[in-house]
Amino acid sequence: MPNLHHPLQSAKKDELAYSRSLLETFFTHSLQEMYFAETAIAEEFGLIKHKIVSLKLREILKTHYEIHLKHKMRLEKVFQLRNEPVKSKTSPTFNALLSEGKNHLSIFSADIVNWEIALILFSQKLAHYKTASYSGLAHLAINLNYYKAATLLAISVQEEEEYISNNLDDIINTFLASHVEGFKN
Repeated sequence: MPNLHHPLQSAKKDELAYSRSLLETFFTHSLQEMYFAETAIAEEFGLIKHKIVSLKLREILKTHYEIHLKHKMRLEKVFQLRNEPVKSKTSPTFNALLSEGKNHLSIFSADIVNWEIALILFSQKLAHYKTASYSGLAHLAINLNYYKAATLLAISVQEEEEYISNNLDDIINTFLASHVEGFKN
């Protein structure tokens, strides 16, 4: 019921409620898009893991896959905390990134060394995408007072950052040093 004594306050409350509603919708769609991305990553890894020749790279990406499964479970937990069904929503941004990565890998399909370098670079792009996405989701969750969800999402950010720092940065330098003449780390 509108506040007839203070119409400006009532309008302001309506505006805030509408703004929060939009933010809630944006948060939900972003969660669904991230769930889509995590599902797509699992599918793509399943298609390419047998092509990886480097044992070190295979182990690093297998570790990332295990981290990815934790992220997917955390997203499911966030949906549960919000009493929402676990649902995917196609992400045009992620699809474009995935398409670009597949294209780069196809260019080097007959050249395993460069294919693996392209795979490492593609993995870096995906990890940075995930870091940015989870960070944004965590901030939205804080803004919406979903503190448990924010904590779960922030853990995923931290895991991605550690994965990049502890694995991807090292292996790209190792690959380039061993396969590119004149490369110095």
